[in-house]
Amino acid sequence: MLRVKNRRRHARSEVVCPVMLRDKRGRILFRGRSADVSPAGVKVVGPPPAAVSVGMDVWLEMQTPNPSSTGPRRRRIKVPGYVRRMTDIGDWKSVIVIIMENELSPDLLRADG
Repeated sequence: MLRVKNRRRHARSEVVCPVMLRDKRGRILFRGRSADVSPAGVKVVGPPPAAVSVGMDVWLEMQTPNPSSTGPRRRRIKVPGYVRRMTDIGDWKSVIVIIMENELSPDLLRADG
């Protein structure tokens, strides 16, 4: 059996939530949903974006579940990043966004707080 070493720096979490990629002016470039999330990046899948390309700086906006029993059901996370890779998945695209400044806190991504 072939063994492949996992070279990832961060563990991935399966967090499915709405995601938008915006340009520096705030215009929506891509709407999709997260497929997996790590503290350093997010895999977003959705219909093919017309205006997104590898290397592009973007704002990643996610609507994650809010574990608090009071307040809104979802909370908005907005962080700067860049498009690292794009892959075809049938009629959809997978867009890998790398978080540029601070890593995402695992607490922000947990539905149970």
